[in-house]
Amino acid sequence: MRNVRAERAFVIFTIILINLCLLIPVWQSARNSQLQWQLAQSEQLLREKEEQKMVLAASIAVQTTPEYLIEQSAAQNLVFTQIGSETASMIASNK
Repeated sequence: MRNVRAERAFVIFTIILINLCLLIPVWQSARNSQLQWQLAQSEQLLREKEEQKMVLAASIAVQTTPEYLIEQSAAQNLVFTQIGSETASMIASNK
């Protein structure tokens, strides 16, 4: 009787062990797919952020051009006047 119980326990243990051995590669494959998907999502987000950075840098570059400043000054009724070198040196020396 003991021998039969031991054989049954051994067979059940062997079946469980075989199932675990078959399950591990499937689990690893699923986890690998999930990680690849997350990596692709992160790379896409990084590309989008880089695009936004480039658009902002281009916008800043456009807004610092003399043409843009002149256009904005005309729209806001601002007048640019040239400062003479004597006035500029006086202003610089006061600070």
